[in-house]
Amino acid sequence: MQIVLRQAFPLGRFHATPWSVNPFDDPYGEWPPSPWRLVRAVVARWYQWAREADEEQDPQQVADLVAALCSSRYAFHLPVNTRRGKPWRQYLPVEFGWNPRAKKTAGVRSYSTSLAQDNYWCIPCGEDGTVWWLLEGKNWTESLINLLDNCLERITYFGRAESFTRISVYRSSEPPPEPNCELNELRIPGGVPVLTPRADTDQTDIERVTDDPQAALPTPQGARLMYALRPARPPAHERPLRPPIRRDCNLLQFAIGCNVAPEMRAIARLTARFRGRVIRELIQIKTGDSEASWSRTGQKIREAITAMTGKDAKGKPLTGPHRHAEFLAWCEDGRPTRLLVWRDGRPFDGDEQTAVLRAASGEISWAAAGPDSDVWKAKLVPLDRAVPPPPGFDGVPACTWESLTPYVPPRHHLRKGKQRPRESLESQIQRELSLRAIADVNDVEVEQYGAPCWVAVHNPRNGTTKQTGAGDKRAYEVRLTFSEPIKGPLRLGHSSSFGLGLFKPV
Repeated sequence: MQIVLRQAFPLGRFHATPWSVNPFDDPYGEWPPSPWRLVRAVVARWYQWAREADEEQDPQQVADLVAALCSSRYAFHLPVNTRRGKPWRQYLPVEFGWNPRAKKTAGVRSYSTSLAQDNYWCIPCGEDGTVWWLLEGKNWTESLINLLDNCLERITYFGRAESFTRISVYRSSEPPPEPNCELNELRIPGGVPVLTPRADTDQTDIERVTDDPQAALPTPQGARLMYALRPARPPAHERPLRPPIRRDCNLLQFAIGCNVAPEMRAIARLTARFRGRVIRELIQIKTGDSEASWSRTGQKIREAITAMTGKDAKGKPLTGPHRHAEFLAWCEDGRPTRLLVWRDGRPFDGDEQTAVLRAASGEISWAAAGPDSDVWKAKLVPLDRAVPPPPGFDGVPACTWESLTPYVPPRHHLRKGKQRPRESLESQIQRELSLRAIADVNDVEVEQYGAPCWVAVHNPRNGTTKQTGAGDKRAYEVRLTFSEPIKGPLRLGHSSSFGLGLFKPV
């Protein structure tokens, strides 16, 4: 008669160490679960069921149940995508006393600790993680099956206490899956040892505590080792990224994760390299060629992506108001914490959003060209719509704005260390505000504060600057006060589309 048990691990882990095996020396981990462990768990839960029952139970019931379980032949259908997890090591408290114990050494009374290793197997959740026990035996009756189901219903963990489980007798009319793991008496190549009860094992052997000399053996009294060949795990395949396409999306946010935070002076390097990667991904999406690039693509593709590149098919910058994608950095406490991809007016379409997310899947260097260019890297983590847009991007107007990232004047305002009358910071800012139709020249007050610094700026590839560091320019901290509130985002000056000159409302 065949009995089928269905077992699930809701937390996706099975914590267990084979019998009488040091966890630090465990080469296999217990998988599949051992029938010896199942029989002991069922007997323990029989006593719980007997205490909960209204009438006194006949002890012969558990003896018959043990005989049926021990005389059965076991096979399994195991989830094929199980993997052995990386062991956890924990220091557990043991005895309370002086620490350290030496009398001549100052100490405190506390618990001593003992290092323990927890081995476990990772199991898929849901139907793909079901463990099927297939038992074949002659001693099963309907009353024993009902008794087994009552005991299994009370099993809440299997193995270590962290292994929450649900196990029951399978009573559906649909046939169970075919076994993919059977137990063999002879050791086979690739087989792992599994502890099983002998056919003549009695209740006394099952109920032995671990301190019993007959149970503290490598193979306890009443048990034997059999060998199982685990099912082959299918090869892993990377799932293609299919990000959700947002409608009316003109702002994509990414958290900047790194071991060393990017320097404020390196903002334009980080955004420019990310922009280059986005354009390359977008061209490959449009052409379907994984080797395509700007220099290798045709005029038609270049014209189709002008809203992302900000230049026409010949590589010349677009004229008129900024309607192309801008790559900005939001800073907190003087460090870039968020990278923003923003475009005024026109939302990003599906291909553009996909290109941006693909470009963010790899690390990006923010260091200058040289031996350290591959050392200082940042990882971009996409943020969903639950994260609100930063101030200035939320449409709330303000009168006073301060530079969040250094402002670099687009034209030289110094000549031999002296201010050029028509190219002062105030004149250049007022001129740019007027050209962008943000405010009238007479409606803004410009105030410089803080000490100037040097920052890297974005230089197009067709520029003449080639020396390392020759692209750095002097930058300033500026406060703007308007006569009437204006809406953001507000970005001014050199490399304003690459994160410099970004202002925040006060």
